[in-house]
Amino acid sequence: MVNIAHNMMSESTARMGIWGSELCVVLARPTDFESYLSLLEEVAEWLNSRGVGQLPPGTYGQFADYYAASIAASEVYVGLIGTSLVGSFRLVHDDRPVWPDIDDDDSLYLENLVVRRAWSGRGLGRQLLLWAEQQVSRVRKKYIRLDCFANNPVLRKYYEDAGYEAWGEIDACYPFGVLRLQRYQKRLQ
Repeated sequence: MVNIAHNMMSESTARMGIWGSELCVVLARPTDFESYLSLLEEVAEWLNSRGVGQLPPGTYGQFADYYAASIAASEVYVGLIGTSLVGSFRLVHDDRPVWPDIDDDDSLYLENLVVRRAWSGRGLGRQLLLWAEQQVSRVRKKYIRLDCFANNPVLRKYYEDAGYEAWGEIDACYPFGVLRLQRYQKRLQ
């Protein structure tokens, strides 16, 4: 298994311009945990308010230890503008609940790509997605795979417009319940 954290771009080369502001993508640190968890909950609440969420309020908080461990495992990346956390995502080696039929090691899995609502509509999500794709290529993986709520046509179109191929829906089982998800993959190499 490749240690992604040690093969990623350095912080200084991960910078990109977003509408006059400088976005810096870095590995999350334990001190980012509260802000990160708050961001996940903020986006989940927003999705629920729009009728496309599937997570009960407080779900991320109930599994705080899981997300803290993900930060400790160098899986969580945060997008910062100045000192403000404006977006984040996770890159993981395995996503068995969503991809039980995949046994190869040719992929990394993008999870929890979120953008703070105050920063939506500025291309930040696309920049984070492109940055993640570059990192997957950098560690010589062929595919980046991800999923989204199957009942969210806007997000499905977002990933399809970004070149992701639909790979079928699945009922993914988690400790908090079953989620109906649409799977996507993109070949990078």
